[in-house]
Amino acid sequence: MKKFIVSLAAVLTLASLSACKQKEKETGPILKDFTMHHDDEFGGAYIDISIDGFNSLGFKFGDSVDFKFSNGVTYSDIGYYSGYYVPAGQELLVGYPGYDYIKFCINYGDDLYVDNGFDLSTTVTVTVHESAKYLTIEETLSISYSDDITKYTSEEQFANFREIKVGRMKEGLIYRGASPIDNRRKRASTVDKLLRENEIQYVVDLADTRETVDGLYAKEDFNSPYFKELDEDGCVATLGMAAAYKKEDFSNKLKNMCLNMLENDGPYYIHCLEGKDRTGYVCMVLGALCGATYNELVDDYFITYQNYYGIEKGTDKYEAIKEIHIDEMIRYVFGFNEKTKLLGATYYTSATNYLLSIGLEQEQLDLLQDKLSN
Repeated sequence: MKKFIVSLAAVLTLASLSACKQKEKETGPILKDFTMHHDDEFGGAYIDISIDGFNSLGFKFGDSVDFKFSNGVTYSDIGYYSGYYVPAGQELLVGYPGYDYIKFCINYGDDLYVDNGFDLSTTVTVTVHESAKYLTIEETLSISYSDDITKYTSEEQFANFREIKVGRMKEGLIYRGASPIDNRRKRASTVDKLLRENEIQYVVDLADTRETVDGLYAKEDFNSPYFKELDEDGCVATLGMAAAYKKEDFSNKLKNMCLNMLENDGPYYIHCLEGKDRTGYVCMVLGALCGATYNELVDDYFITYQNYYGIEKGTDKYEAIKEIHIDEMIRYVFGFNEKTKLLGATYYTSATNYLLSIGLEQEQLDLLQDKLSN
């Protein structure tokens, strides 16, 4: 197999060339008049067919597809991927491993189910726009991980559990990782054990609402006693964040998180479900507030890809993921445009301006910085 390194520019160029060569549309796979339901946690539309069922119709990861909804809404030339392999704010169809259904959504963006006025009576027809148009992106970024702890070298790697060590952040103060209560990825009890061993005193649960947590306590596989002890002592913040980072609801919850950290002492543990995207976003902001550099922010974020997927620095996949996913998230988090040179950007200033813009007072920001950094 020939070695190749795919940059964002190269990927977009390949997609553009493919579009230029598009042939007259041929008859192909079709999903006709299927019902949908709302993804209440992240936003977007789940289409009521499994990934295997959808693919068995002839759709393939890397295809470009068109949507026609029964309320008159249409979308054209949308990439179908096995993961969230598009920049923030862009639509995609995703068959993410572990999902019960395929999902149409905006990556880190608005809730297209709500914004388009979809409801339980809305149906969708999906057709192929161009077969394999985005196959290069799919093959370059395609990654998956195991929920079998024996496939990992340590409990910490399995749980994506680590201390954040960036900038002037105080030692042993902030940890991040997978959920200690939601056991969909079979990690909750392992994370709970690590919380106890590291004497975590306050948990920031980005993913769950109070109602969700109470529901998880009732599940047969619940086995996270330390988390429950902290919760009963009032030492868990249940924020229920979706991934629409630019929405006012997300900003309000991030502000509340900062105020909760001011009012409660660490060590803190920050998590969503996998400890990857929502957790990564929040930890970038806190890291930058503590003076983290571009390289420190990238390295901390990429530990997740090493833990879950075994991807090492300097490989083709590393370069592609860093440029297409991590760099794009950094631009999104800190409001940098495409011309900004990320290596020399001022992250502390951007983080402070961002936190002030979502409603923190300067005095609160100063106290938070003093609490988190040396």
